[in-house]
Amino acid sequence: MSESCSSQSASIGEPIAGTAPEAQAWVVIEQPGPWGRQALLDSHLDPTLGRLLVEAAAGTGTTILLARHPDRLERSGAAEGPGGLVRNVWVAHTAPGDTRMRHGVTSDIDAIVTWDFAALAQGILPAFGTATREPVLFICTHSGRDQCCAIGGRALLTATLDGLDQHDRATVWESSHIGGHRFAPTALSLPAGTVFGRLSPGDIDRIRADESARIVAPANVRGRSAFPQPLQAAEIAVRVAADVIDRDVLDVLWVRDGRAMPVRPGHPTPTATALLAEVRHVDGRAWHVSLRRHELAATRAESCGGEQVSAHAWRAEGVSACRPWA
Repeated sequence: MSESCSSQSASIGEPIAGTAPEAQAWVVIEQPGPWGRQALLDSHLDPTLGRLLVEAAAGTGTTILLARHPDRLERSGAAEGPGGLVRNVWVAHTAPGDTRMRHGVTSDIDAIVTWDFAALAQGILPAFGTATREPVLFICTHSGRDQCCAIGGRALLTATLDGLDQHDRATVWESSHIGGHRFAPTALSLPAGTVFGRLSPGDIDRIRADESARIVAPANVRGRSAFPQPLQAAEIAVRVAADVIDRDVLDVLWVRDGRAMPVRPGHPTPTATALLAEVRHVDGRAWHVSLRRHELAATRAESCGGEQVSAHAWRAEGVSACRPWA
């Protein structure tokens, strides 16, 4: 049997900082039962609805996931009745300083298609459910996408839930493909939009405690999905260099022609191999971070069974304090 993609990634020292998928907003829909390779299209979800959701969210800055929970397996074989299944749904906006989430239960998930997904990415959430600040962790177990998520993610989910009481169990779910299964086991925390990789049960205990306290320890952090990947790496570098742990106190900007400019949802990532970012703290401090796109020394597979490909990683090559911004 060939080496798994996650083992290959770890063995060649592929860094995880700056590898989170980019999404300014997330919509997570409870959908019991199996998921195929494309969860929204290959599941017990109505295929017409799934296709409409894929089309509505494309290019908007909002990502849609499916989720399920082993405590709710009694519903996995239930037929869609006249009112449909009553499903949990979460919608979260992840930008630092504007991080918020709404959660509700509904039997009318067709209504989600009417949401303005571009507006979600701008922070305009629908009048759905209730606002909540309690973090929810989604562990990728998407076997239809990659065996590393199936094996590593499932084992991590089981080990995590075994140690939790009923209330806390309701804050940890399994999800469809988050992105980057070569870093499996992976997880997404909402509403922060922080993505983690190469996780163990002990890491989950720490992450859950940190998320509840709204702090971030850089270990296992792939990045915050509100930022493009190079800026994710810049934020993590400043957290390490300046020992910044508060979750929502940093913003990251591009520096172009000597000016720091905010990144707008959907803004394309520059194609340059060297970039400069400015990371700003709410207390007025600021840092410049030099970033470079490095080619990895060895090839690795994007997913299990895939071809060997060359790959790159964004690395922070220097962090220096700069003029306070306020």
